[in-house]
Amino acid sequence: MTATKPAKVSLKRYACKRCKHEAKQETNHYGETYSWGRYNTCPNCPPWAKYAEFGGSTVWECLEKEPE
Repeated sequence: MTATKPAKVSLKRYACKRCKHEAKQETNHYGETYSWGRYNTCPNCPPWAKYAEFGGSTVWECLEKEPE
């Protein structure tokens, strides 16, 4: 059994899909990320749109291309 190299964590630019607010997030993948409760929510969106207790969530879209 061979060990696999862990994915490299790096700072990437993401944009909120609702309001297009840009933020940097430290992740090990590309694509979409989602808020978890009140963690990782968009600071510009209204509470009813971003907090889970109101039925909302934030979807972040990566603005950087995945390296080949």
